[in-house]
Amino acid sequence: MKRSDNKKRFMNRMHSGDIRHLKRYLWLLAPLFMLLASLLLIRQTRTREPKSHYDVMTDAAERADAAFQAIREERLLRGHAISPIDDPNRTGLVGDSYTEITTTLGSLPSKRSAANPNIAAMIVDMLTQCGVQAGDPVAVNFSGSFPGLNASVLCALDAMGAKGIVISSVGASTYGANLPDFTWLDMEEALLRRGLIANHSEWFSMGGAGDIGKEMPNDVKDAIAARQTDRGLSWLYYEDLSENLAARRAVYADKSLEAGYEQPVCFINAGGNLLSFGGGSGMVSAANGILRPASAPLLKEGARGNGLSVNAGTGGLIPFYLEQGVPVIHLLNMKSLLPAYGLPFDPSPMPKAGEGEVYMEWRYNKVLACSLLAACAVVFAFAARRLPRRKVPL
Repeated sequence: MKRSDNKKRFMNRMHSGDIRHLKRYLWLLAPLFMLLASLLLIRQTRTREPKSHYDVMTDAAERADAAFQAIREERLLRGHAISPIDDPNRTGLVGDSYTEITTTLGSLPSKRSAANPNIAAMIVDMLTQCGVQAGDPVAVNFSGSFPGLNASVLCALDAMGAKGIVISSVGASTYGANLPDFTWLDMEEALLRRGLIANHSEWFSMGGAGDIGKEMPNDVKDAIAARQTDRGLSWLYYEDLSENLAARRAVYADKSLEAGYEQPVCFINAGGNLLSFGGGSGMVSAANGILRPASAPLLKEGARGNGLSVNAGTGGLIPFYLEQGVPVIHLLNMKSLLPAYGLPFDPSPMPKAGEGEVYMEWRYNKVLACSLLAACAVVFAFAARRLPRRKVPL
């Protein structure tokens, strides 16, 4: 009996000791619950407010809206009807399914989506995130595939007071600016004539195969080139891709130096011009929106995989500028890009200038967050003191 009683007492002491230790360990849950409650409270007390550069964003959208209206009017004046099926919002920014200057297949819903004037506000937001300020040189590479994007970029640069160094190519994918007598450059000329833009193209190429329009009829190319050179644009015609890329980089560098900068502050690519990735497949798989220089190794690796080494001068403008530490804004895949910035894909009706989540951001109560953080630290310190101490044998 004595031995049995001793065993019971021993087991009772062990059991009570385990309960005390367990209670102490349960204190570890207090900081966890405190953190979860704090996160929930912070989230519930956040507010949706206009971004700090809201006024510039709305200015850009209003400029783009006026530009779109002018392009629509000019198109109708030139006798080009607007298809109610292809362009139900009647923006005038949607081209034909195929013409002599059509280069590749394009997405009709994407072309319709690019006619949203609030995209100009999105581009202001992107440029601001890239650190662009008034007077900064921004290198720009346009194709004719998304006239709405092109006009939005110019309006965003105008609203910010930045200096665009703009090179445009004529060729366009299906439903882009592919009317031979009303190309993107003709749209741009109409906007300049009406005083709706300040930034504009000063150089152009034909685009398409080899960036010299190999698939386009010669008489069509000659007529387009004559129109653009007559209005003072410089024609970039190089049969060698490396020479073409070198000439473009020289244009961007020289104009940046004139503005007092060693290189552009940012590079914008709108559409699928051949020179953006030097003809490699990286254009299809590259992320849209803002590309930071940290992503350069991946792009360079992809370029080399296609036999297009950046160092050899044929890797394309996007990998080149990322390698130089210049942020890039790549505008191509509307289906993934627009929703990421709070803008609709293929909307009907088209939103008005100033509408969309792109103008807003979440604001958090910093005083509340700091107070809750301090409270969590106190609870954690108290819980740590309640933990059992174990002696470690030396």
